[in-house]
Amino acid sequence: MTHTAAPADISSSSIDRNAVADRETPLWGETRWLCGWSPDNGVGIYIHAGRYRHDIDFWWVHLAVYLPDGKLAVDRFWCRNEAVAGLVSDTLRFEMTQGGWTSTYDGVCQWTDREALTRNARGCSAPSVRAEWKLSAAELAPEWDMFEGASHGQDFATALHVQGTFSVTGRVRVGDQEYEFNGVGFKDHSAGARNMGAWTNHRFLIGVLPDLRTVHAVTIIRDGAEPATVGRWHKEGVVESLTGFEAPLMTTLVGEPDDQEIVLRSESETLAIRTEIIHALPITISQDNDNFNGIDWEMDDDPMVMVESIVRFTAPDGDVGYGFFERSARRSSLPRP
Repeated sequence: MTHTAAPADISSSSIDRNAVADRETPLWGETRWLCGWSPDNGVGIYIHAGRYRHDIDFWWVHLAVYLPDGKLAVDRFWCRNEAVAGLVSDTLRFEMTQGGWTSTYDGVCQWTDREALTRNARGCSAPSVRAEWKLSAAELAPEWDMFEGASHGQDFATALHVQGTFSVTGRVRVGDQEYEFNGVGFKDHSAGARNMGAWTNHRFLIGVLPDLRTVHAVTIIRDGAEPATVGRWHKEGVVESLTGFEAPLMTTLVGEPDDQEIVLRSESETLAIRTEIIHALPITISQDNDNFNGIDWEMDDDPMVMVESIVRFTAPDGDVGYGFFERSARRSSLPRP
């Protein structure tokens, strides 16, 4: 299946609303992530927003535009958010709809690339560039509720965790260059107590694969524990849980290797997929749940470094799909540039 997949029938879908703020539970928070990739012109958008742990009425936001030739335009800011289902600020707006989402951005970013982001945090410096987008997304498959049928939540999202895949259309403009956007998109929305203190690394995959399939896969590796995998794929109306998700660990600051094999397993089949990283964004998440673009080497704690990669999938028969692949490692385990 290519990126031209038709949206699913979403007539019964509900709107993915923001969580009710929990001011009593220690370490409680909420995060939202949206991403889109337009394969024909090599352009994508990345939005990551969440509540400030010490005043949950404030939200942090960091975002990026993936651009041709490995370029990135990045921004980071704080805002109050009174939206019921999404986020509304002076420059960024995204709203969850029935079976999809819309987003507009009208702001100023910093030019950079993934190598520069391995040296320090960026998004509030120069060189700067005007950026804007207007996008609309429609569901490709039913939303995945990770907690459906589960007896308990996760240590990084104890109350809510849902994901989705979408077709995305619209336009993106950076500087004097405008791009038509026609591709795939993704979301992740979680809430609850968030404690990543025991993490050593993880891998997360979401994508639109060949043969009418969408996939979600997450493996968390913690100190002294066996890797824990959850996931599913959705193919021609049939949903199967994943029993395995194999991929190389992240050992470099830019998320290499750029060309690798990922293996996904369900009870009925094993799927080996060539996975090529075609764009990447290094980010940092601190122990205090501050999230930003790039790596800060001067912070006192040992934060999680993640690389947010756009990937191209190639099936054994040659069919092509696209997705998002995230891996992490503790900063102390990675080579400083």
